[in-house]
Amino acid sequence: MKALKVLLIAAAAAIFSSHVQAASLGNGNGLKAGAALLSLYTQYKSTGKLDLTNATNLNSLLTLASNIKGLDQLTDKASFLTGLISGSKNLVNKGNSNSVLGSLTQLSGLDLSSLSASSASSAVNGALSKIATTGATKTGDTTASVTSAAGSILTGLFKKL
Repeated sequence: MKALKVLLIAAAAAIFSSHVQAASLGNGNGLKAGAALLSLYTQYKSTGKLDLTNATNLNSLLTLASNIKGLDQLTDKASFLTGLISGSKNLVNKGNSNSVLGSLTQLSGLDLSSLSASSASSAVNGALSKIATTGATKTGDTTASVTSAAGSILTGLFKKL
């Protein structure tokens, strides 16, 4: 009986903490996400493609990912959106905000935990090189799959902006 109580308390705490994290996204997260999005978009516009083998872009993707985590569970996005518009220097605006939030919400649903600052220089670049040259990924290559999916979402968004 005692073990069951402990298990139920742990489950409740896990559920509560995921809602607390989602509810904590605000203006500051929006500012950082907007700046990262602007950085990625600027590179995309200058080269015509999103280069996620570039360390700066990968860093921007990591910043974006960490600041939109839980966006798919956030019910009131007004404060986050205000920061996003400001941080992106109006790349995101009231006219395109629904489209941008839709793409970012989709991106927030990806498990980007396989991307980390420590893997940026080696594993990710190697995996992305394989994608660039072969156009395909191995089933077990989660980093490449996730990065490819994130790149796809962002490229689709950038084509609309």
